[in-house]
Amino acid sequence: MSTLRQELHELIDRLPESQVAPILALVRESTPADDGGEEWPLPDFVGALSSGKGDLAARSGEILRAELGRDT
Repeated sequence: MSTLRQELHELIDRLPESQVAPILALVRESTPADDGGEEWPLPDFVGALSSGKGDLAARSGEILRAELGRDT
C-alpha cells in the first residue's frame, strides 16, 4: 500500500460519523463502479441533512427568533 493510500485510510478512520456520508459521496464520484460503469448511483437522501449549521436542537432559539422576525 502506498504512503498516500495509507494516510487516506488513517484520516478516514479518524472522521466523525457525521462526516462519513458526504466524504463517501465524494469518493464514490471519483471511483468507477465494480461493474465497470462510470459512477456509483447515490441515493437521493445523501447529503440531505448536511446544512453545515450544526445541531438544530442547539439552534432552536435562533431559528425561532429568525422565523418570528426578532433579533437577539
